Amino acid sequence: MQAPATELVPEPQRQSARRPGWFVAGWLVSALAVGAGAGFGILAATGTSKDSATASGQVSPTTGPATPTSPQPSVTSGVRPDGTHYGSVKDFLLPMPAGYVPGPDEGGLGNDSTIAPDQADPTVALLFGTLPASDMSSAKGAIANGGMSDGAVRTYANDSGTLDLAVTVLRLNPAQAAASAGQFERVVKQSHAFRNGPKVPGHPEALCVLPVTHVGDRLDTMTCLATVEDTFAIVRAEGTVPLDTNAVTELFGQQLDTLKGGLGT
Repeated sequence: MQAPATELVPEPQRQSARRPGWFVAGWLVSALAVGAGAGFGILAATGTSKDSATASGQVSPTTGPATPTSPQPSVTSGVRPDGTHYGSVKDFLLPMPAGYVPGPDEGGLGNDSTIAPDQADPTVALLFGTLPASDMSSAKGAIANGGMSDGAVRTYANDSGTLDLAVTVLRLNPAQAAASAGQFERVVKQSHAFRNGPKVPGHPEALCVLPVTHVGDRLDTMTCLATVEDTFAIVRAEGTVPLDTNAVTELFGQQLDTLKGGLGT
């Protein structure tokens, strides 16, 4: 049974460099979400004991001076041979690229946070807020069918202050992930709330859509989504018109590469 959705309580708004007020307000009425991974694993260094002969530099009566040794890392997150992920999903979010700084909060989720299973429905509602009610219900049902276990979100803002992006990655049950994500994509494709967007270079499986715009709009948005094994990745971007769609697809492609076998944080 799906856990009842819990209402996200907005956190105090973080301040971001050169982030105009209308930019943050625009984010809350935009649309979309999903997937993640890192190849050789995420390493967390562990230290050696201060009491050991090696650490203290004591001389052994039989072996002479101790040979210094490097701390042995322990693997905390990574990608299994079958492509599924272990460890925290947050470890698989794209590190801050050159030319970007941390962006504004993604609603009540924050700008660099984990997402609990009971936040699935509010997350879908936040990311796909322009979907009609019937489509929204189907989109929430698709994620529920996928058995989401955890997720994470990170936001990015370009140095010029003209583009904000939020990357959300949800981990689903490997047995249901493909069907769940496919159902979600069908809802988005069939909805009249969006028009087709550009392709993501190197990732033909990714889907990008843009909302219907009106003459005189100062902002435009775009959402891209893709599935990487047991993860569903989504990037939602908002920027000044004309939207820099190339920058959005490039960053999302880097996120998908990270999920498939790149370097995490």
